[in-house]
Amino acid sequence: MTKPLGEDVFLKQRRALVMLLRRTPRESSLNIAKATLDFTRRIILSGNFKSTEELIKIIKYQRELMMAAEPYEFIVSNVMLSVLKMVREESEEVRLGGEDLSQYDLLNKLWNAPTSHDKELATKSLRKSTLAAIDELRAEMDTCLENICSHAVDQICSTDVVITHSLSKSSTLRAFFEAARKAHRSFRLFTVDEDSNLAASLSSTDILPAMRHATRVVIPAIALLPDGSCIAPSGTISLCLAAKRHVVPVLVCASFYKITPFFIPNFHLSQPLCSPASIVSFAEAESLSNVHIVNPLFDLIPAQLVSLYICHTSILSPPHIYRLIGDYYHPNDISNICA
Repeated sequence: MTKPLGEDVFLKQRRALVMLLRRTPRESSLNIAKATLDFTRRIILSGNFKSTEELIKIIKYQRELMMAAEPYEFIVSNVMLSVLKMVREESEEVRLGGEDLSQYDLLNKLWNAPTSHDKELATKSLRKSTLAAIDELRAEMDTCLENICSHAVDQICSTDVVITHSLSKSSTLRAFFEAARKAHRSFRLFTVDEDSNLAASLSSTDILPAMRHATRVVIPAIALLPDGSCIAPSGTISLCLAAKRHVVPVLVCASFYKITPFFIPNFHLSQPLCSPASIVSFAEAESLSNVHIVNPLFDLIPAQLVSLYICHTSILSPPHIYRLIGDYYHPNDISNICA
């Protein structure tokens, strides 16, 4: 892709965002989404563009650079694609003047070539209206967690036995169960392979026996894919398979900025790996020879293993996830792209 104007201006901001993504411990998904939105806001605020097409090229180019640096940071890609849809919508509003026109006047306005003065005014109006739309998206992000937690009362009952995964790493799950605990204090909660103040610890080897008594499985998601499948933290696939064996419903909590409008080709061959230190200690590793330890970062959960997705606006079955893609992404921006 041809390098657009203004790329060097955002080098410092882009590096700062990459450093945020690589920080340990990892930032929450909400903070990453907001940081990406702030980065894109800076592009629109300071970018050197004279038309909608130039602005779209700049944002697309910055997204490609971010994906080259962090290919599995789906939230970054999703937020920038959402902003692209806003740019297109606000551009159309600016071009039509936001007026209630008749079909005849609307057709004339679409065909009339804008003057250079009109283009200058349109660029200023586009910048202003897009920044206002970004502020609205940020406000939606702020209320997203609260709206997800509002479903906890209906989805968790006082007699439930719930098994979850990665509770300590997911702020969404913690808030969800805290909300459920306020309404139903007596339900039992177990989390796999970690210690938490909110739940009793359960070993991964005890998942299958414990699933006989479970009534719910609730997991977080890294990304929701168009076919209703999802990418979740490593280890959740065994939990979902055990749930299917015992006919236990699997609920997935996810914010709207995790809805990913593309598939990941050859996921099992190209997914990222992390250090095996979390599963094998260094002392134990020294006693092993000719052993290759693979510790994947994510699991791909097929749609048939998921019962419901708990989102900020509603609760959806996996086949209906694709309907939300049109709410946040424009077809011209998501065609012919992959991770």
